Amino acid sequence: MDISTKPVFSFSLNYKIFEKLVTCGKYDGIHSCLTMVTTADKILIHTPHKRYGLQNSKLSISEIKNDIALLNMNFPIRAIVAGRLKKDDERDVLVIGSPSHVLGEYQPAPVFDEAKSFTPIGITFTAYHVDENCNMFQRDFHEGVRSAVIGSYGSQPGNSLIVGGNAVVRGYDSDGNELFWLITAGSVISLLLIDIDKDEQNELIIGTDDGCIRIYKRETLLHEFAEGNEIQNLATLRPGQFMYSVKNGTIGVFEENVRLWRIKSKTRATAMATYDILGCESKQMIIGWKSGKMDVRDPRTGDVWFKMKMNEFVCGMACNDYRGIGMLDLVIVTADGEIRGYTTPTVNMLTLHNVADEEMNSLLTQKQKLLLELKHYENNIKYNKEILSGTNESNLVQSVPDNVGIIPSNTRLQIGISTSYGNNDMNIDITVSTNNSTTIRAVLIFADQLFKEETLIAHLTKDVSRILIPLKTLKDNAQDIHIKAFVGYPSSVQFHVFELTRQLPKFAMYTIPHSLTGSPKSVSYINRLPAKDGSPGECYVEFRITERLKRICIWVNQNFLLPSDIEYVTSDADATELHLNLISLRTAKSVCLHFSYDGKTRFYTEDIGLAADLVQSLVQFLNIDTLNSSACFPTVYEEVKELFHKLQGLQETEKQINSEIVENINQIKSHLIRAEDARFYNGEDVIRHHNEMMATNEDLVKSYKIRLANTNEIQLTLKRIHGILYSASRLRAGTYASSMIGRFKEALKTNNIDAILKIIELGEM
Repeated sequence: MDISTKPVFSFSLNYKIFEKLVTCGKYDGIHSCLTMVTTADKILIHTPHKRYGLQNSKLSISEIKNDIALLNMNFPIRAIVAGRLKKDDERDVLVIGSPSHVLGEYQPAPVFDEAKSFTPIGITFTAYHVDENCNMFQRDFHEGVRSAVIGSYGSQPGNSLIVGGNAVVRGYDSDGNELFWLITAGSVISLLLIDIDKDEQNELIIGTDDGCIRIYKRETLLHEFAEGNEIQNLATLRPGQFMYSVKNGTIGVFEENVRLWRIKSKTRATAMATYDILGCESKQMIIGWKSGKMDVRDPRTGDVWFKMKMNEFVCGMACNDYRGIGMLDLVIVTADGEIRGYTTPTVNMLTLHNVADEEMNSLLTQKQKLLLELKHYENNIKYNKEILSGTNESNLVQSVPDNVGIIPSNTRLQIGISTSYGNNDMNIDITVSTNNSTTIRAVLIFADQLFKEETLIAHLTKDVSRILIPLKTLKDNAQDIHIKAFVGYPSSVQFHVFELTRQLPKFAMYTIPHSLTGSPKSVSYINRLPAKDGSPGECYVEFRITERLKRICIWVNQNFLLPSDIEYVTSDADATELHLNLISLRTAKSVCLHFSYDGKTRFYTEDIGLAADLVQSLVQFLNIDTLNSSACFPTVYEEVKELFHKLQGLQETEKQINSEIVENINQIKSHLIRAEDARFYNGEDVIRHHNEMMATNEDLVKSYKIRLANTNEIQLTLKRIHGILYSASRLRAGTYASSMIGRFKEALKTNNIDAILKIIELGEM
């Protein structure tokens, strides 16, 4: 669309900026300050309305520009957010998060000194008051901070600080007291507070690196959506609507629990915001891309209304009164430090654009495509009439020009999806075939979560009418498979494209390890099929439901890809149970589902995550609000014990390394003082003291590297522990699941392993 818009202000800070580490806050309660993290791990605060007259070990005045202040942190920064935490204070605070334990120790100093910058020990996020140049509070966050947000959540009074890390989310009040604790699967990359159900209380939306968007109301999981890749950005669009971006280039919009639309791009989105940049009296979606492009989209459909090209990719966007005139501006920050500000125009830019000419050009282009397609159809009809009149098909194909793509009019593409089970062949098989002598030249399969690049292309080297494509899914998610096949003859240059869509069930990677015909099987017949190893195993989850076997059969048929459906027939009237013995196509291990007449249900599997997925799928299908269960997973119990034992060892190692680091620092100080004294009393000892200081410094660097590796191992261990606890909570539903989180929290505070295992087993201490 040919629309021109110019920024109301533009300048460059001459600093390289990190992606997503951009925020804006009113630290004095009046002036908007743009805050970002430079590639040197310094926080840059820019405001054209205030001059900082104070400088010390944290805040320093830039020698280049007097409207820039630098906050020296000397540790990696992975999250920053600004917002109000105290009710009676109009000033925003700046929250700074680190992915690991940071190094050194903070000692206040009245004069700025680069060597004494802010580096606290064991603190992974800090609430910093910029205007007063002091810390509100500092908290240890062993899981490593990945994201943070400030706002009202649930029924909590005032604003809360919510911090996300590896498989955990914690909430804090204005004094740093912990308000709530959530466990989830995957690292929390993005957070958003929004009233999704319009009850005047915000819900928490989290995006994780395992490709899931989860919506929490207080401590209860409301909805969960799988997108197949890391959720990098979440932003509010309208009341009850939010937009998101995925690492694979997908952007989309949700309204409550319904996805309105999504679009896939070749590059990924780096920043998102909403602003009326076209003067349409309604906000548009502003998307910044890794390629340096920025576009304005229609929130209803995702159509592009306006594009512009930046010199570098957009690191962040903020809507604030940056000029201090009482009007919100859209402030855009790029990776090379360029700042652009846009305001809402006084006229509707869309009405100035000649929409009629653009639509006419679009219609003319579409007309040319349709005419060309019509010509191909006419040629095809001509030769099909000759085929129907009795002409030999093989002779006809040879006499047809190469630029005419002909196939019989009754050609149909047939798609079959099944499972194959064997010693060396355990896959989902997609069979593509035609119903006549036409051949398949190539097959394209599109699926969001099935392939690494979302697309599989099978290009055949020989002419066949049937092709079998083996697949394996990495996760248990229901997904649509879009299939395109190029159909023609061996000598064809042009091909007909057939497009079909099939749905892959959620648990397609589990099948019956027996040869069955395609006709439906009765419950009695299924019960007679033995398990692979003779017994279902010793790991299971058990619960009770009040539901007929007929409904259970419907759930099984909808969620599994079995050789034949299970049908509850009249001969099954006396059947009191259903024993479905399956095998995993990933691990070749048994998975058994047992349903009894009295409602007793057992799912046998060694994978607690799979058991949780099965329980949640059944609960959603049967519309069960609350469900309690008992679990028995001896292998998981042993793993939990080993993880806690490993964690205790890592924590002891960390304490030992910290003491060694402090000792090395003191030795370096001592060597430095002795070297200075030797300059006046004994010059020959200066070199010796400096050599000893350098040797100690090398030991100090080695200790830092060891502690970094130790910290990373602690985070991975905690992530696995939280993953197990999250799966254990999903073995229940409703209040039983949410109450388990609080019990886990109390047990973790005291490292009570026995209590944790009991909670996993029974759901209570």
